[in-house]
Amino acid sequence: MNLDISSITETMTGAVRHAIGERWSVIRAVAEPELRKLAQTLEDVQQMYASGEINSSHASQLVEMQRNAAVSVLRTVEGLGILTARAAIDSAAHAVADVVNRVTGIKLL
Repeated sequence: MNLDISSITETMTGAVRHAIGERWSVIRAVAEPELRKLAQTLEDVQQMYASGEINSSHASQLVEMQRNAAVSVLRTVEGLGILTARAAIDSAAHAVADVVNRVTGIKLL
């Protein structure tokens, strides 16, 4: 079973919009591509794990690297602090964690 990237992206986008409220308009242009990249990474990691190319530790590391990259990008947006950027990405991950973890069979998020 594969992850539905569009659905994962939409769910994460909704979570970020909720987490940061009115500041969404400020970061939307950079947040949406980053959330798509994160969703794609989740699918890629799920496939590599399922095929035995990587173990659960390596899978978690790859996802964390993409999450950190997304935080770094969001931090570059004027007016968005480090804690807000981290909260936004954490909200996105939390919103899809059950589905992602169920599909991968490991606690990836």
